[in-house]
Formats: sequence, structure tokens, C-alpha cells
Amino acid sequence: MRPSGSAAILTTRSLTGSRAVLSIKPLTSDGDILTYYAHLGEAESHDYYSEDGARPGVWRGEGAGSLGLAGDVTPEAFRNLLEGKSPDGARSLVQNQRGARGRRAGFDLTFSLPKSFSVLWSQASEADRFRLDTVAERALLRTLRVVEELCGKTRRGKGSHAIEDARLVFAVFQHDTARGVPGEAPDANRHYHCVTPNVAVREDGTSGAIDARHLFSRRMKNALGGLFRAEVSMLLQDQLGVATHRPNREGRDEPVSWWEVTGVPEGLVRAMSKRRAEVETWLRRHGLSGAKAAEKAALVTRADKKRFTRQELDTAWAEQGRAWGFGRQQAANLFGNNRSLTPEEKLSKASEVSDRALTGLLDHAARFTRNELLEQAAIESQGAGVGIDDVTRAVEAQLTGNREIVRLQDKERVPSYTTREMLRLERQALDAAARLSRRHGHAISSALVHQVTAGFPTLKHEQQRAVERIATGGDAICVTGFAGTGKTFMLGVAKRVLEASGYRLLGTSLAAKSAKVLEANSGIESTHLDRLFVELDRGLRQLDYKTVVIVDEAGTVGTRHMASLLSRVEAAGAKVVLVGDERQTQAVAAGAPFRKITETLGTTEMTQVVRQQDAWARQVVLDLRAGDAAAALTALDRRGRLFLALEREDAIERLCERWERLALRAPGGVSDVLVMSSTVLDTRELNRRVQDVMRRRGQLGDYAIEVDGLRLHLGDRVMLTRNNRLLGVENGTLGEVTGVHAKRIWVRLDSGFEVEIDTEIFSHVTLAYAQTVHKAQGTTCEHAFYFVGAAATDRELSYVAGSRARQSTSLFTYEAAALGLDELAAMMSRSRQNEMAIEHTLEAV
Repeated sequence: MRPSGSAAILTTRSLTGSRAVLSIKPLTSDGDILTYYAHLGEAESHDYYSEDGARPGVWRGEGAGSLGLAGDVTPEAFRNLLEGKSPDGARSLVQNQRGARGRRAGFDLTFSLPKSFSVLWSQASEADRFRLDTVAERALLRTLRVVEELCGKTRRGKGSHAIEDARLVFAVFQHDTARGVPGEAPDANRHYHCVTPNVAVREDGTSGAIDARHLFSRRMKNALGGLFRAEVSMLLQDQLGVATHRPNREGRDEPVSWWEVTGVPEGLVRAMSKRRAEVETWLRRHGLSGAKAAEKAALVTRADKKRFTRQELDTAWAEQGRAWGFGRQQAANLFGNNRSLTPEEKLSKASEVSDRALTGLLDHAARFTRNELLEQAAIESQGAGVGIDDVTRAVEAQLTGNREIVRLQDKERVPSYTTREMLRLERQALDAAARLSRRHGHAISSALVHQVTAGFPTLKHEQQRAVERIATGGDAICVTGFAGTGKTFMLGVAKRVLEASGYRLLGTSLAAKSAKVLEANSGIESTHLDRLFVELDRGLRQLDYKTVVIVDEAGTVGTRHMASLLSRVEAAGAKVVLVGDERQTQAVAAGAPFRKITETLGTTEMTQVVRQQDAWARQVVLDLRAGDAAAALTALDRRGRLFLALEREDAIERLCERWERLALRAPGGVSDVLVMSSTVLDTRELNRRVQDVMRRRGQLGDYAIEVDGLRLHLGDRVMLTRNNRLLGVENGTLGEVTGVHAKRIWVRLDSGFEVEIDTEIFSHVTLAYAQTVHKAQGTTCEHAFYFVGAAATDRELSYVAGSRARQSTSLFTYEAAALGLDELAAMMSRSRQNEMAIEHTLEAV
């Protein structure tokens, strides 16, 4: 028996190309699911091969003690708890018992060991296996105490507004193998199911349901998974002398977020990952990716569990080990070779971990909480020889003892922090903008402005006003333009005015693609910010009094870049024009300087949307920008542009069917239709599925070359995803594959040029039928399809996706079936704008 697929799995990492360490599955009150989990201990009483008859399930957690539970898990007590009853079934422990619609029965927290740990265990002697198990179980128990500390919350009182600390119950089941591939013994796969009934015991002995918001926070899942890994790694080193290391991602100088056991052959690890390989093969064959697709692949490909004896498994594993020259003796040789750190060394190492975590966090956020710092520190601690206590103490020391850290106002009733350096950078950017705005060294007469703009009869009133503001205002000007209001056309006119007065324009943007679009559509010579800074530092380009710097998509520029740019402009006596929309996609780097600068200096607004052909479509754009997604969805639904599916697969199929009818008949071909999603995984899946349509319709050549896991055919639409000056391409450059031979492809770029690419040297090529919304910002197309995933979307992403197309925009989602249309609209209306730390200071610093 197994549970139905109605409960989604949320993982810290996807199954494909990664090591999933913690997954959390909510358990509904569905009868099949309750029966499956209630009999988990009974059904797995031998855990494939155990011959001692002991049940694998044991009670853990302070809540278990409060309810009189200890020792082995019994199916009766387990089922009662999942139904919200006391262990003996005599009384209710929660208000919303089984049978109430939508009730969560509990949560399955599955902690997995890195694959090399399982491989080492499979080759080890019985004594060494016991030692490895002892280490893993100690780490698990310490991690579960952290789960209780951080996630043991329940509500009380009318409206359930009061939140209290509470104790939790865990039924822990240890499993040793992955589900087998038909005809073969299953691979070793050490993991623990920690099933938490939805019951929390308060300090006064009363009970209630768990407030699961803390548990399902992405930060929390990552932190818990990272802390578990760190604790296991430390105990391996301290108690067994087994060394671990943090490998780099394949082909990249970037570490992964987990560790592996040093000395275990990588080839053996791959050979003993048959189950994972089977899932990945199914995903590739069906052109799918992502957690939900991986879950479906696991269900479709899973074989019935065959019970193998201990001898059968040991024989199969030993045979695999011999093929790689790694058996019991080689496993034993990995023990006792690595000394534990001294207390002083651990203190120093944990401090380094916390420092790196703080630096990494501030690269992307100006303001952070303790749990956000803890998550980053947990990742940085992999293979460092420090465990949970070391990491948590270092984080606390960082927050309380680092004089560079500044306490800010609470963030959703949780203390938040920043650093003095971040506040200094924010103040530097704001002060430079203010000083520049007070300088009027580049003002142009209104007469000249009108003389030049008279040659552009289609210039709208708002565009005319923006040109006048740029030409006659101070040395720092802000223009806020809604999506589709003709900002680039306006800048082209402003270029004529400024050049007529002898000024030289230089365009820039954070993204190379946006800079390229700015140059192509306005005629302003442009480059991306990082390249601009390098050229200025090397003396390859100069700013001076005659320079006017145009910053397009200014809302995507973080604090560090903005502070550096404005300081350079001010020092050179130049002028800067910031053009953007703070409601569109946010800066990947920390801060929101454009929004704050516009609030401080004022801005000229362009609100008249002209991109969309129909008035109702223009109103949809305005509704999405205002956060009224309900109105936008209603309008799309009335005109047959909202497609609701019951399952993810259905939503993708409907999108592909619609794409096939539209894109293959469009005057501009496939480039007329842009598919968007909020995540990289969804985008990769959509690209593969649309490519399948192209191949089935005979639009692609038979021969293909594999690049970064994707098969590229003659005729495919592709995107180059890294800047390369030798090729003359920027990140985001689009084109069509016109030739494929051996390891080379030829791509005709949308600009008309053709480039030859050796994919062994430059492999940064991907399919471009679909793009992430972030990548699509600044793009205009004829038709747009937005694949909406509620968890990943927000107001900013929905607004950008809904404003790209001239003729039509269609939304495809399966989320509404589970959440309801109102909840989907709420998700699409929530704002996740970046913040400035300076907006939340408690006192002068």
C-alpha cells in the first residue's frame, strides 16, 4: 500500500542533479494516507532484511514524553495521533479532527544522508555499520531538538492569534535502502522518516494543532537540512576519524550545499544510485523536471518492494564494491584518519562559517533575521568540522557581539538586522543622488527641447514631459515608466535633444540583455554595469562633464552597484538619468535604491500604457501593477485567456497545444510567442515540452548535440546565457540554430549575425522557447503565455509577465484547483519588493 499523490513534496533540492537531504510532505486526512502511515512500522517491520523482528519506529520528541509515549511506535497509537486523538483514542487533542475538510494529519520530515555515506555503510563491517548508525542517529536527535525549538508553535484563543511555544511528537522510522529497480537488489540509501502528527503540547499540558508556517518556510527547511548534515559530518570526524569534504558543482567553481565522504569512489557512488538514475532517465525521456515531476517519476517507475535477506543485499553490494576496488578493508581504512578539531579550532572555524554566511546573505538582502543567517551558516558549515551547537553559538555571537551588526525594527514580529557597511552604502547612494539633483550644470533650454521634439509627432504628452525633465532638470533625474509606456522610445527622443546640445550619452543596465535592447531601440550606445565599471577602472572609458549616463531598468540595480555608479558620476561632473519601474522584478543584489531615490527626489511618471492593442488588456496590466490580480484574472477569464487545469501535466499540455496553434502560424514564427514561468526548473521543463512540439511537427532536424543536459537540434530557438566578447554575444542573446556538427553549433542571432560555437569551450546555450520572468523583463512580444506557480509568483513577477505582449496574454495554472482562484489571486497580488535597511533603523547609527 502507498499513499495517493495528493500530498506535494517540498524539498531543499530537486531530485535531479542534486542530493535531497530534507523533504517535508504534508499528510492530509485522506483515509489511504492515514492507513499507509499508521501501518508504516508494521509494514516495514524488517526494513527489507532485518531478521531481529524489531519495529523500526521509535517515539522521539518532548511531546512524546508529555503524552506518555516511549519506545516502539504502535500502529494504534500512531493512527490515533494522526487523527488528532490521544494515543489511546479516548479524547481529542485538537479542535479540527479527522474528517474536517482540509485538515492536515501530520508531516513527514525525511532526512537523508549524503549518498557517499550510504555507500560507505554498504561496504563496511557490522561493527563499523553500527558506529556509522550511532553517529547518524545522534545527529538526527540533535536536529529534532532544533525542530522543536524553532518550529514547535501552536495557536490559542479566539481567532487563534496568540502563538505559543509547544512540544512536538516524532515517530522515527529508519530505512536503509532505496526502492529497487526491477530485477536488481536495491541500493543502500540511509534515511529517516520523522513523522510528526499535527499535535503540539503546550507548557500547561493542553494541546492544539501545529502552526506549520514556521516548518514550511523555505529558509527553515534549508537550515534544518544543513544543520543535520553539519552535525553528521562533525561526528564522523570527531568520533570515527572519517573525513568529509564539500565538492564543487560539476563544471563550476562553486561548492554544493552538502558534503561527501572523502575516499569513497565517485564511480561507485554513481553505480549505487540506480534508483536515482532511473528517475532521471524517465524525466529526460518525458522532457520533465522539478520536484513534482520527480515525484511523479518516482511513483511511475517504482517497483513493488521485494524483501531481500541481509545476505542477498550484502552479496550484491559487495559485488558492486569489488568492481570499483572498494570493499570492507578499503571502507575500514577510512576510519581513524582524521583528527577532531580542538575546542579553540572549532570556535575559530565556526566564526569563519558565520562570517562567510553574513557576507553571502548581504549579497542579496539588506535586512535579515536570525533564521536567515542560520540557514546560510548551516550551508557554509558543510564539511567544516563544526556541528549544530558550534554553528548556533557562532550565529548568536555574531548577532550579539559583532559591533558591525545593527538591530533594526522587527520583521513580522521577528528581530531583524543589517550591518553598518550596508547602512553606509545606502546613505552613500542616497546622499550622492541628492547632491546630484541639486546640481544644474547640464540644463538645456525649453526652446531647444520643443524644437527637437517637434520632429516626433507620435510623442505622447507624458513622454514629452519626461524628455523635458531629463533635459532641463538637475544632474540626477528619475523617470518611472509603467510597463509598456514607451520608455525606450522616449529615451531615443531625449538622445536627440541632449546630443543637439553637445552631450554624449552612455546607456547602461544591470543585465547585458537589457543594455542590448536599450541600444537597439533607442540608439544610445550601451553596456552592462559590470563591464562599464571594469572599463572605467582600466581607463578604457571616461566620464566627464559632457557625459549623460542613462540607467535603464534601474529598479534591478542593487545598493552596491548604485552607490558605485552615482559616486563615479558625481566625481566626473557628469549627469545621470535613472529610468525604471520599482513595481517590476527586483534587484537580485541587496537593496532597493531606485525606489528610495524616487521617493526622496521625486520622479516623472509615465502611466499611459501603449504596448497592448486593446483597452481591456491595458487595464489588465494596470490591475496587475496595482496588486489587483483578482480583477486581472476575471478579465482574462471572460476572454478565454485563463486556463485552469486540475494537474500540472494538464496545464503544460494545454499550454503546448495553444502554443502549437499560435506560434507555428504567427507571421514572425516562434519568436512571436514568449512562454514565461517564475522558476528555472519550470522554464527548463516548458522548453523541453515545446521543443517536443517542434520536433513532432517536423520543424527540427534529426541530428542533435547535447549541451548541459539539453539536446539542441537544427531549427531550435536558443539563448546564450553568458557574456563572451570573442563571440560578440551577451547574456540573453537570442537566435536560431542553423547548423549542428560534432561538438559545434552555428547560431543565427536575432541581430542577423551568425556565430560558430564550440560547445566544449562555450557551453552556455539553452533553449529559448520559454524564459524566466526575470530574463523576460524588458522584452516585447506579440503573444505571451505565463505558466503560473502560486508558490513562486508575486505581484512583481505577475506584472512583468502580464505586460510583455502586444496582442494577447494567456495564463495557465493548475494551482487554482487546489488553492481556489481567490487564493491564487492573493498570491499574485502579494508584493515581495526589496527593502532598504535604512528604512527600518531604530536609532541613528
